[in-house]
Amino acid sequence: MDVTKMTISELAGYTYDCECNRTHNVDVKKIVIGENAINEAVDYIIEQTDKMVMIICDDTTYELAGMKFEKLLPTSQTYIIHERNNVHVAPNESYVGEVLIKIPKNIDFFLAVGSGVINDITRQVSYMMDKPYVVFGTAPSMDGYASSTSSLIINNIKESIQGQSPVGIFADSKMLQNAPYEMITAGFGDVIGKYNAIREWQFGRDYKKEHYCQQIVDAVMSAVKKCETNASNLKKREPQAIISIMEGLILAGMTMGMYQNTRPASGAEHHIVHYWDVDCIKRGVEHPLHGNSVGVGTVIICLLYDLVKNHLPVPVMELDGSKISSILTEAGCKISPVDLNISRELLKESIVKGHTMSSKFTILTYLSQEKPKVLENAAEQICDMFFY
Repeated sequence: MDVTKMTISELAGYTYDCECNRTHNVDVKKIVIGENAINEAVDYIIEQTDKMVMIICDDTTYELAGMKFEKLLPTSQTYIIHERNNVHVAPNESYVGEVLIKIPKNIDFFLAVGSGVINDITRQVSYMMDKPYVVFGTAPSMDGYASSTSSLIINNIKESIQGQSPVGIFADSKMLQNAPYEMITAGFGDVIGKYNAIREWQFGRDYKKEHYCQQIVDAVMSAVKKCETNASNLKKREPQAIISIMEGLILAGMTMGMYQNTRPASGAEHHIVHYWDVDCIKRGVEHPLHGNSVGVGTVIICLLYDLVKNHLPVPVMELDGSKISSILTEAGCKISPVDLNISRELLKESIVKGHTMSSKFTILTYLSQEKPKVLENAAEQICDMFFY
């Protein structure tokens, strides 16, 4: 069966031998996006266990859905992770440790109610306790729903930590539609960033002879183009536009699991964003939502490719940076680091040193190793474009 023609619900639990000579597995067994998602999630959880279920949420998501789950699940307890000193809950060792310490030992199953942070914390806690979990997504804000790894802040450094994929992903379409718009644009920016992620993978294939899977690439690109088509409808919060983002985000996470690597979903645009995040963490300030930064990071890396394309060892995929900017703008996304309070100094440093954020080969890796002066000059030119 052609995976590019399968819906995310059809892909759930799917295993197949691919033409890329690898076997791909989807660990997520059930995916539901619809107006009856809470009831379907409850039915699924009850099918999986008749023992104690731990519902993990924050103050906001408890009001949105946690309270409903509490009433509908016959054997459940709820742990609400509260903000501290008016600072949002963060995916760090402190909050993961708090949940591990506070919850009882007799938990058989976990339910994460929320988006990125709650999902990452629940993923790690359930993984460490060797129990399955499902996630009820409350916003189409990031691509980690189906991932098996979490982005956690450990000793003030952001790291990708091994965990497990949820066995089920559920989301209420109306709730997604009514999510804060900043979270919706974050999801959109994260999806559009996949254009560059695929270009980076092809660069690695052609220059470094990396393994490459065309079917996974086709599946990712199909989801991205579907989101792009719906860009103009995003501000109207049209259901199909919102659902296409959520489906694209879930699919991106699924492809990372299928490939057992983040190659299908992140490239240099993520590396400079992680550089910004680490800087914010060190300074003790909140960083922008990940996907909003990724949209800006994609614009910057497109500019970089345009400036250095004559210095690259192999031809690379054409990606019109001005078109990417237009798509993001049409959806109401930010496209400038200035709008994210990224300074000129930090922008330049992230371009020159962004390769240190990951061992993954990207344009930043190549230029830093082979053409450092070219990278330095290009970084200065990009800074001039935003700070003048």
